[in-house]
Amino acid sequence: MSNVKVVIKGVIFGVVASMIWGAWPVVSVLGTQAQLGGADLTALRFAIAGGLLMPVLIIRSSQFLRHWKKGIVLSIGSGLPYMLLAMEGLNYAPSGHFGIIAPSSMLIFTALGSIFWLREKMSLMRMVGLLFILIGIVIIGGYSAVQGSSSFLIGDLMFVGCGGLWASYTLLCRHWNMNSWLATAQVSVISMLVYLPIYLFNEPHALFDIPVTTVLLHGVFQGGLVAVMALFCYSKAVALLGTVRGAIFSAMVPPLSLIFGYLLLDERIAGFEYVGLGIVFMGMLLALGLCFKSANMNRLKSLAAPACALPNLRFLTPAYRKTCRRILRINRQ
Repeated sequence: MSNVKVVIKGVIFGVVASMIWGAWPVVSVLGTQAQLGGADLTALRFAIAGGLLMPVLIIRSSQFLRHWKKGIVLSIGSGLPYMLLAMEGLNYAPSGHFGIIAPSSMLIFTALGSIFWLREKMSLMRMVGLLFILIGIVIIGGYSAVQGSSSFLIGDLMFVGCGGLWASYTLLCRHWNMNSWLATAQVSVISMLVYLPIYLFNEPHALFDIPVTTVLLHGVFQGGLVAVMALFCYSKAVALLGTVRGAIFSAMVPPLSLIFGYLLLDERIAGFEYVGLGIVFMGMLLALGLCFKSANMNRLKSLAAPACALPNLRFLTPAYRKTCRRILRINRQ
């Protein structure tokens, strides 16, 4: 598969994961409006995801037995501890703070880990793209942060912890070169086995007091889409694009949350939030190498066209060779 096809495939996986995660806070708000608490949503998430992915561990039992210790570590990064920390943080700070702080913290931790631990190189263009993304996220969340109370600090620190946990999952998946299905199944099944007994014996259960259709709707979303589909797509994006570019898609969560909030909860988008959306989008283009590189390629190809049309003319041969070398040099970047 060519490099262009790999990038396109990785982008598709990353966008799907970002859209599902962007809808998560909005759908969770709808769940709380339907009398579902954080413990209920957590139980739904891992019960359904663990049940769906248990066959994967059975089929890949030999791999699971070899990598079960890695599965436990990955479960800390993107499984039960992450979910519980996020739900607890929402008791202290609004969901908008989660959408801003967790993705931006995750980007910073992932970039630092990739550079200093995995020894991945980051081009200047990608660094500029990451800077654009962070600026856009700060613009989107700046108003709510300025208006917030000092009591939000505890929740905000928990959201920073969520970013660190998710960054660890991203870095370890890349470092161990984990199979996407195996990593996703281990996270969901291990979290289910740990949390369900605690929930059933210690938590008040609202699941039995609300309509079955509501439980099924949120169960499919939390367990099927958020915990399985999104995590699998994100793992594939990391495997195809690398940790730094794969982590960029988490930056799409805040703007997508704004869009879904407007569509589903009638939450209005302010003018400065539109500015932030545009800056985040431009940052993604830069960080993924889809902006200036393609423009340079088109310019160089246009320069090479006359030489290709008249290859037998001696006076064009030096220009043709020089242009081809420039194109190859840009492709290697």
